[in-house]
Amino acid sequence: MHRTPRLILVDPSGARQELAVRKLPFRIGRQAGNELTLRDNRISRQQAQIVFEDGRFLLVDAQSRHGTRVNGEKVERHELKPKDTIDFGVPDSFRIVYAGEEASLDEIIERVETAASADTPSRDLYHLGVLLDVARALHSSLSLEDVLGSVVDAAVRVTHTERGVLVMLNSSGEFAATVARDAHRTTIEPKSVEISQSVLRQVAASRRELIVTDMGDETQWQAQASVVRLQIHSVVALPLERMRMADSLDTTSAGQQAELLGVLYLDSHMPAAAFSDLDRAVLRSLAIEASTVIENARLFTAARQMERMNHELEIACDLQQQLLPKSFPQAAHFQVAGWNLACLSVGGDYFDVLELPGEKHAFVVADVAGKGIAAALLASMLQGIVATASGFDLDPAKVAMRINRYLYERSGIERYATVFLSSLDKEGNFEYVNAGHVPPLVRTATGQVYPLTSESFPLGMFDFAEFHISKVKLSPGDIVLIYTDGFTEAANPEGEFFGEPRLRDLLKGDPGKNLDELLAKIQAVVREFTRGASQSDDMTLLVIHYRGAGS
Repeated sequence: MHRTPRLILVDPSGARQELAVRKLPFRIGRQAGNELTLRDNRISRQQAQIVFEDGRFLLVDAQSRHGTRVNGEKVERHELKPKDTIDFGVPDSFRIVYAGEEASLDEIIERVETAASADTPSRDLYHLGVLLDVARALHSSLSLEDVLGSVVDAAVRVTHTERGVLVMLNSSGEFAATVARDAHRTTIEPKSVEISQSVLRQVAASRRELIVTDMGDETQWQAQASVVRLQIHSVVALPLERMRMADSLDTTSAGQQAELLGVLYLDSHMPAAAFSDLDRAVLRSLAIEASTVIENARLFTAARQMERMNHELEIACDLQQQLLPKSFPQAAHFQVAGWNLACLSVGGDYFDVLELPGEKHAFVVADVAGKGIAAALLASMLQGIVATASGFDLDPAKVAMRINRYLYERSGIERYATVFLSSLDKEGNFEYVNAGHVPPLVRTATGQVYPLTSESFPLGMFDFAEFHISKVKLSPGDIVLIYTDGFTEAANPEGEFFGEPRLRDLLKGDPGKNLDELLAKIQAVVREFTRGASQSDDMTLLVIHYRGAGS
């Protein structure tokens, strides 16, 4: 007769529940009456079923709407293997992990107790084998909460103690009770549990198990206040350790001391029977397995958090890209093109082109100090402030002063932004405020290149900062290149910066037939220079080609 297979049901929130397949066929779907009913309208009423044929458990799709998948592959019939992951073709829904035909923890513990009561020469060896079964069962669990409770329950029942406490090291390096259970598998409030700190300190220092069957016979423990107060007669304490991994090989490094995760502590008011060497070996095996499960569960949780964070970063990246201009204002007297690349998922650079009253246009490039989410949030806020201010007929200096005051009052001195604010009219009058930004470059129609220098502090750095307007007269054919220092500080594998001189020389050459060609040329030259080296700053370009009032 076949063993009862077990499933681990994972709901959309990530919570897990163990199920036994006791009736065959085992029907799965959203319709009431199935052996497993899944409350998701996207899942078919009769989605799939588990059947037993020729000594094998098979998953059979019931011609479902979105199909049934095992390990990402759509299947019609599939022989189930332990750790197979089943989903139903829709995102953010239920998943099932096939745990195989292993015995449940209750069944294993029952075998332990039965073996312990048998007076045979092989009792100890059988006891060891069954406890290793316990360890393997715990190792296959996916829920950290279930694992911790199972470890304590198993240890209490195997050692015949009265209570067990799983004590973990917190981030401050202090012991904190995490799970506490009694011999009846009843949860005890961890904060209310008193345990011997002397025992914990000795186990943590020695990294060896401590087994005292009768503390009344041990002089060392008779003077311990907690032992006397709690009237403890027997104690079992096992270190839970995470073995260090070698840097280059995927093996356990035995030459280094293991990292202590915590202590599995068990005690009783009654003296315990003597522990054989084999008993001690069994307990050590259980502690090692429990430590491995706890660490794997931690890694699984960390991976889930990282996956969630990456998903949120993708959303943030999409939103930031959507805030950049998708198209530019159409005007006969100028052409404009822009490009942005964040060195991380999101960045602190942005550019914008805005229409102003009086047939003028504003051109903005900003570089917020820092990188990542914090810089991206400030850049988005800055973009909104500039866009709002552009609706009023204010000159760039007044806009810069208002933004500077706003940022200074609402962010620390480490949060500032270099900004180039400018405006252009049909006659080629180019007015600008350079607030600590790298000087943009102007290429004249004759091929000469000159910078638009900086005379002011970055925005948000000082409340007393003053900002002044500078003016240049553009001639037809002139090109203005506004960029962030991510270009000039782009580094090759040898650590050499691209630098402004290379950018000047590039502009002096043929700019191409249009701005798209010029942008592509700049990107290609910088890419060739860096040769695939990772960069530490965002890159932004905004290029303006003035055609003339009569164009």
